[in-house]
Amino acid sequence: MRDDFSAKTVRILAARVGYHCSNPTCASSTSGPQLDEDRTINIGVGAHIAAASPEGPRYDARMTSAERSSGANGIWLCQSCSKLIDSDQSRYTVELLHQWKSDAIQRALDAIAGGRALGPVKASTELDAAD
Repeated sequence: MRDDFSAKTVRILAARVGYHCSNPTCASSTSGPQLDEDRTINIGVGAHIAAASPEGPRYDARMTSAERSSGANGIWLCQSCSKLIDSDQSRYTVELLHQWKSDAIQRALDAIAGGRALGPVKASTELDAAD
């Protein structure tokens, strides 16, 4: 059984990083327009930092199902970077992915604050409370 994210959690993961890939060497935009003015394209993925199921990369048996499916265990990536992190779990550790996520959130905050952010973003469990 997989501990998947809710649709709401995925939307929040994407929005918190301004719909950009959280890999700092990528940072590609993951959302944009279709030709149809009423539609958009999304090439982003709400990826699990610790796997959603025992067979997955970086699985942590100590986590509860709720922890695995929470926003705290998610990172927003483009599809290529999502595949990359799952293909080399020794290189892309839980600690590294949490750092990428934190840095991406800070970049998004700096971007909307016009460089006037008042300091680093603190880890939050607001995602979980909002579900």
